Amino acid sequence: MRCFAILILISLHLNVLANEPDSTQRIIDRLLPNNVVLQFAGNIGMFSTGVRYVTPNKHWKGGIMYGFVPARYADDPIHSLTLKGQYSGFHREYGADTKVEWLNVGIWYNSSFGSKYFKKLPGYYDSGYYYFTTALNVGLTLGSELKYKKWGIYYELGTTDKRTINYIKSAKAITWHEMWNIGLGVVYHLK
Repeated sequence: MRCFAILILISLHLNVLANEPDSTQRIIDRLLPNNVVLQFAGNIGMFSTGVRYVTPNKHWKGGIMYGFVPARYADDPIHSLTLKGQYSGFHREYGADTKVEWLNVGIWYNSSFGSKYFKKLPGYYDSGYYYFTTALNVGLTLGSELKYKKWGIYYELGTTDKRTINYIKSAKAITWHEMWNIGLGVVYHLK
C-alpha cells in the first residue's frame, strides 16, 4: 500500500512538471546521474561500478553500486548491491579545472547475494549462532576526491558494522588495523 501511495505521489509530481515549459528536458536532467564511478575494494566488492547523484549545492552525494568478487578470490563469486550516501563539507577549487574535496564522510548499506549469504538465519543453525545476518552490511567511510576537468580519483577509508562489533567484543579476534579497509576509485563527471 505504501509503495502504491509513493508511486501515485511521484506520478502527480511528474504530471505537474510535465505541464511546465521544457518539462521533458528538466525531468531527463533530474533522472540522469551526475557521475559514473569505478571502484577497487572498499568493502563493497573487489570491483564495483555505479552511478552517483549530487545535490545542487555540491555537498551531498548519493549513489547505487554493483560490486563483484571473482570466484578466484572467494569460494563462490560474490555479487552485491550498495546504496551510498556522502557529505562533502570541505572542498576547494584550485584554478578553473581542479577541485579537491578534502573531507567526504559517508555511510553505505550493502546486500550480498549468493548461497553463502542469508538475511534470516537458516534452520540448520541453532538460534543465536549468528548474531547478525551475513547478507546485509552497513559501513562508514572517510575519504577525499581530486577532480580535474571531467575526471576524478578518490579514496575511502572504511569499516563495517560487523568488523566494529567484533572488535568491540574481542580485540584479540580482530585487530585495530584489520577493522579498516581502503577503496580506490575513478569518477567521470557527466554534469
